[in-house]
Amino acid sequence: MNRRQMLAAAAAFGMGLAFDVTKAADALSGEDPELKKWLLEEAKMEFNHVGIPTEQDLEWDTYLEGIKVHIMEYENDPFGIEWMKFEDDAPFPECIRKRPHVAFKIANFDEVIKKFKLIVPVSQPRPWMKTCFVEHKGIGIEFISK
Repeated sequence: MNRRQMLAAAAAFGMGLAFDVTKAADALSGEDPELKKWLLEEAKMEFNHVGIPTEQDLEWDTYLEGIKVHIMEYENDPFGIEWMKFEDDAPFPECIRKRPHVAFKIANFDEVIKKFKLIVPVSQPRPWMKTCFVEHKGIGIEFISK
């Protein structure tokens, strides 16, 4: 088990959750077994982190001016949690601003996002990374390019 997997397991255990990528793909694909298979095999969907919004002032790692959010990177949190504090006019829906989200890294990013209704459009918070959000049962699901 690598460090990311250990942190994810610790975060999941601490939150009373278990992240089963197969079940997540099943939930996201609805009744479409081909989409589920595609997410797991072609997109190689894998758990990445949990993001939790906060109003607290923490020691932030970065401020992403383009999307108006302060971030404590999940790599720097002992439980692999991405802490976020949104500015009042940050361009995110309430389900992202007020509730935790779950993030998955995916291959074939541009193909995957064609299969879902995005609630936050594709952004590039880092030169090497693309992200976007979809909604599932009132929470955000973040897709991150591999």
